Amino acid sequence: MTTVDGDCTKAVEEELDAEYAGVGWWGSLYRAPRRRRWYRLVPVEEISGQQRVELAAWQDRPRRPDLVPVVPGERGDQRQFAGRWFQVVCYESDARRSLADAVAEGAPVDRAEAVADVLRAFPGWREAIGPDLVALPADVVLAGHRPLLLPLPGWGPPSLGEVFAAPERLAHLTPEAVRGLPPGDRAPGLHALGVVARHIFETLPDDDTARLFRRAACGAVFDDQRRDGRLPSWMRKVEPVRTVRELLRDLTGPRPSHQRATDPLRLADALDEARRAMDPKTAVRSLRARGEPRRAVALAHAALVDRPDYDLVLLAAEIARADLREPLEALSLLERAVQADPGRPEAYAEQLSSIAGLWSAVLGRLADATHGSFTERLHTTAHTAFDRLPPGARGDKAHEMARCLIALGRFEEANRFVHHWLNELLPDGTKRLMWWRFDLMLDYADTFLLLDRDDSAAQVAEEVRKGLRRVRENGQMGPREIHEHGMRLADFDRTLLEKRNRETGA
Repeated sequence: MTTVDGDCTKAVEEELDAEYAGVGWWGSLYRAPRRRRWYRLVPVEEISGQQRVELAAWQDRPRRPDLVPVVPGERGDQRQFAGRWFQVVCYESDARRSLADAVAEGAPVDRAEAVADVLRAFPGWREAIGPDLVALPADVVLAGHRPLLLPLPGWGPPSLGEVFAAPERLAHLTPEAVRGLPPGDRAPGLHALGVVARHIFETLPDDDTARLFRRAACGAVFDDQRRDGRLPSWMRKVEPVRTVRELLRDLTGPRPSHQRATDPLRLADALDEARRAMDPKTAVRSLRARGEPRRAVALAHAALVDRPDYDLVLLAAEIARADLREPLEALSLLERAVQADPGRPEAYAEQLSSIAGLWSAVLGRLADATHGSFTERLHTTAHTAFDRLPPGARGDKAHEMARCLIALGRFEEANRFVHHWLNELLPDGTKRLMWWRFDLMLDYADTFLLLDRDDSAAQVAEEVRKGLRRVRENGQMGPREIHEHGMRLADFDRTLLEKRNRETGA
């Protein structure tokens, strides 16, 4: 049998100073990176004299950048290990990993990247070897991120006895090959790589050989049971992942029908799309861009169960606040971010934005239900967030802090706060009014209006009007920003007028 085990494997490892790397399409692979060697051992009874001649000829072939060079063996091409003779194919490479290692051990995104790279290299390998090329994961080594093939002549499948001796080979056979039929439109090598790609997402079948043979003959190696264990639950819901899994099911099924599933380059592109979507932030942003913010936040929650991520929490909180208009949901998420990493300032800035966005009516209902405890907690949260911002960032966030205090009904405190941040302390100890901070100036006017100091509110609004005229004339501020402040000033003027009309009518 090809997959040597027990004493034979130990003898090979000791004599070659190598370690077993897995079963290949032909033979078994061993790696010895310290000696810049990989070895393929094929039982001598499995190959003919003509095939040995073809193997020897490969040692003289011009080297290709995508194939590992075949070199003469140190002690000949045939050797005996534990009483059994093998044809030894020697390759020159210091690669320490194979595709089998990458697919078995890596994270889903790394597994997908490795297989996509192999799919892109496959047409070049097939051109060099021939249409019968089939590569199992152990037949491909990874030099850095670049896949290289450990080549053999295009001999087609090994003997039936060898296939039965290693169920892994059987799982990679096409249904047509199992039934002894021509391959048709399905390339055997691409089908085998499709099986490898499925191993990114699910476990490979490990049933007994006879049962696996029957299932392969029916084109149903994977279809009779769910094999979702290699992906987190949230990842299985992402559309590009679901799409590529459908393509792979089609490629490895009874009769491939989807054109993308029979083109290695297009299949590699689909895997790359899935790989990018395996980053939860990318998947969440994609749903948001498609106009599905609620699904985006739900996906973020599911991904956070699998792996806490500060930036993902911030993204979900931003979507909840800005897209769903649910600042309480945003605050709940941001509390998790603050607890996870109190030293980072981003969550504090988002907390201010979320509290500032709370509607007064919502706060009022919550305050009545909780005897003010909830608003007190928000008040403490806002102050803590503002105080923990870097000193240089507080001035930029002063407007949002002011809106927090106003939203929480702390009008006197908001008035004092804005007055403090509007007056810049100069080096000589004097202060000057920063009239060009129109966001804070309008906050100042709002606080006076809320405190029923209408005349003071009108005076501040007039200063804003003069300031906007000044920056428009001298070009110190862009038209869009001027327009935004002007619209807010117009809203303030309307509110002030309506208030005065009500008071006059009363």
